[in-house]
Amino acid sequence: MKSIGEIIRNTRKAQKLTLKEVTKVASISLSFLSEIERDKANPSISVLKRIANALNVNFTDLFGEKEQSIVVKKNERKPLVHSEGSRITWFSLSQGSRNKMGPILGVLEEGANSGDIGVGHSEGEEFLYVQSGCLEFMLGNDRYSLEEGDSIYYDARIPHSYKNTWKGETLVIAVSTPPYF
Repeated sequence: MKSIGEIIRNTRKAQKLTLKEVTKVASISLSFLSEIERDKANPSISVLKRIANALNVNFTDLFGEKEQSIVVKKNERKPLVHSEGSRITWFSLSQGSRNKMGPILGVLEEGANSGDIGVGHSEGEEFLYVQSGCLEFMLGNDRYSLEEGDSIYYDARIPHSYKNTWKGETLVIAVSTPPYF
């Protein structure tokens, strides 16, 4: 199976895009994209989303998921991204790149956070459900404290971020449309 870096590089080259063109649209440095393409850096979900948008591909395409499957067994879940910096691991809850929704399971280690609130998407809606633990969620200038069983549904264009405020792991289920994950 190809690495994410290899898929990004191949997609960029197939579209005849330079590193500079992709980094400008994705708002990341040229050296960082180069490291990602060479599998020397482990990008966050938000960075991968920006790269996918810059390449005009579905986020799941970066993971080589082309096959459609209607069932995903819990022992067959594929980790999408584990970011050491954010301490979050995301697992796919569906397969295929033609889905209209993108459901994922997030495992947020103690103290994990999604980064700065500058993350917003060009379109869509997102839903997040706290399966266990606690989450502080920033949506624009508003702050929400979400506990086990709470959920939030929001316009994905509004900048948002979140962090685990629980003493231990927090598990969340997130669904986006269109699928960013």
